[in-house]
Amino acid sequence: MKDYVFLFTLFICAMTDIVTYTIKNWVLVISLSALVIFDFFIYSDGKVVEDFIAGGAVLLILIPFYLLGFLAAGDVKLLAVAAMYVGLHGFCQIAAMTVMASILIVLIIGSARHESLLKIKYPFAFALLLGAMPLWF
Repeated sequence: MKDYVFLFTLFICAMTDIVTYTIKNWVLVISLSALVIFDFFIYSDGKVVEDFIAGGAVLLILIPFYLLGFLAAGDVKLLAVAAMYVGLHGFCQIAAMTVMASILIVLIIGSARHESLLKIKYPFAFALLLGAMPLWF
C-alpha cells in the first residue's frame, strides 16, 4: 500500500512538472504525512527514524547539486521524499533507473527541438516516475 501511495505521489508530481516545470510543496507534505501515518499506525515497525535519516542523507548529498544549478529545489525535495519511502538501498536502484530515463528523455527532446543537450529543460519528476516503475512489479 505504501508503494502505491509513493507512486501516486510521483504521478501527481510528474503531471504538474510536465505542465508547469514545478513540483508543488503541498503534494510532498501530504505524501510525507501519509508516510508517517503508515509507519506509526498501520505498519508500526518503528522505521520512522530510518525514513527521516534516509531523506536527510539524500537531502545533504543533493544540496550542492541544487546550489550549482544542476537540480531545482523541488527535484531535491522529491528525491528526499523518494528516499524516505524506499530507503537508501531502494533509492540507489531508483536513481540508477532515473538516470537512464533522464538520458533517454533529454535525447528525445533534444532531437525534436534541435537544441543543445546541455540547455534542455525537461520534467525531472516524469523521469523519476519512470525510474520508479519497477515498484509496480
